[in-house]
Amino acid sequence: MMNSEFYSKVAEKFGGYSSGAQRTVVYADGDPEEVFDQIVHGLGDPAGHLLDVGCADGRNLLAIAPAFGRVHAIDLAPEMLESAGRHLAESGLGQVSFELRDASATGFADRTFDVVTSRRGPLFGPEFQRVLKPGGSLVYLGIGEHDVRELKEVFGRGQLYGRWAGTPVAHEERRRLAEAGFTILREQSFHYDEYFHSPAELNRFLQLVPIFEDYDPVGDQQRFDRYVAQASAPQGVRLARHWFLLHAAKRVRQ
Repeated sequence: MMNSEFYSKVAEKFGGYSSGAQRTVVYADGDPEEVFDQIVHGLGDPAGHLLDVGCADGRNLLAIAPAFGRVHAIDLAPEMLESAGRHLAESGLGQVSFELRDASATGFADRTFDVVTSRRGPLFGPEFQRVLKPGGSLVYLGIGEHDVRELKEVFGRGQLYGRWAGTPVAHEERRRLAEAGFTILREQSFHYDEYFHSPAELNRFLQLVPIFEDYDPVGDQQRFDRYVAQASAPQGVRLARHWFLLHAAKRVRQ
């Protein structure tokens, strides 16, 4: 479950969902954000209607919005939506609206959208299936169970802590989507490394993302220093990332 209070605090502190932390990224399996965008662009249509859930400050959504005739983007964090509104005004796009709505119960009519996207946001298969037109597409980018595992082991807590010992998250989400009435068209895992140029850059980053929603630069100082000593490399302080992508289509009932 996405914590809207956490994201509201992030928006208040950073003005959106970007820390500006300096880092170098080394992709072993390709850039998951680029693959996500390519799939969504390929589904675009001037008459198409897109729903983006967990839109945060809207910057990523606005980059793909021109491929669609109408776009609704929703989030539960008012401060993030305020930031999204500012980015929308700068973009000049007229077919996009940002709204405060719950992704688990959007309030939209049945069979409204051609495409639903969630980029590291919530995944509510039954609700997304309901609002999609028959044959419509869902594109989801999620966090895998091995994401920053070494960091979480040092801290003894964190998002998906301990899940590396169980069923892969992607497999579980794939099963849930199948049960909700989707056919999986594509599943892909992404493993890549981020090298933060200094400990201060990593510290700033950890205040922005929900790896630890309770991250405290003062209270976590000893754990943070221990991880930095363990993960430092010539390129910087390393975080080993693990994301996954699911592209699914709503099954057409006979």
